Amino acid sequence: MSVGNLLAFIIIIWVCFYNCTYGVWTWKNKNKLGAIMIFILGIAIIALPVYVLYFRRV
Repeated sequence: MSVGNLLAFIIIIWVCFYNCTYGVWTWKNKNKLGAIMIFILGIAIIALPVYVLYFRRV
């Protein structure tokens, strides 16, 4: 794993963590649908870069 990939992975995890804490805050403020959508966005934040960085062969 190169330094660039490691840095990208750290940034992706950081953004996902921020997104999930916002989803928890939204859930606690009784906005269940908004929180579910935020968690789905969090899954996409992880899935798409992992696909591009590791599984896609050019």
